Amino acid sequence: MNWKKLTFGKYNILRIQSAVRDAGWQLLRLRMRGAPLQQKYDMLTEYLERESYSEDAKIQVTNYINALRRAGLVKPQSG
Repeated sequence: MNWKKLTFGKYNILRIQSAVRDAGWQLLRLRMRGAPLQQKYDMLTEYLERESYSEDAKIQVTNYINALRRAGLVKPQSG
């Protein structure tokens, strides 16, 4: 799993808060809860593709992966 491929930079907190409010994104987050990392990776990849790599989708996925890193589930800068 190349987590770096799914992260797209740094964003300010206001931009993140705006992007993650999206109802579709929140539903995806609920579906990923408790899923194995490979499944999360696949779901995030599919989401980015479905959303045509929109700026909001990039922010949402980057923020989610950074949360996984903070939780120790994904190594920092792991590729």
